[in-house]
Amino acid sequence: MAPPAKIITETEYVTPPKPIVSNPDALDLRDVEFVIVTKENVDEVFDKLKDDKVLFALTAKDYEKIALNLSDLRSYIAQQKSIIILYENAFDE
Repeated sequence: MAPPAKIITETEYVTPPKPIVSNPDALDLRDVEFVIVTKENVDEVFDKLKDDKVLFALTAKDYEKIALNLSDLRSYIAQQKSIIILYENAFDE
């Protein structure tokens, strides 16, 4: 009976190719018009909204919550951009 074949293990370091992903298109956000409705101007505002417009109302506290949510989204996006830059730099080394 022949002795078993000798197993040789070699380590080869392979650098993966850098992913080719283009940056997303710049945002082109739409303008939003806010109208503040008060006791003093409610009739005037409703007269302007007669046609096909809709009125959405928020309390000052809920408007503040929306502003905070947008701020949180900006922070989250900035963090994601930082992570992407770290990965891109890892491929450049």
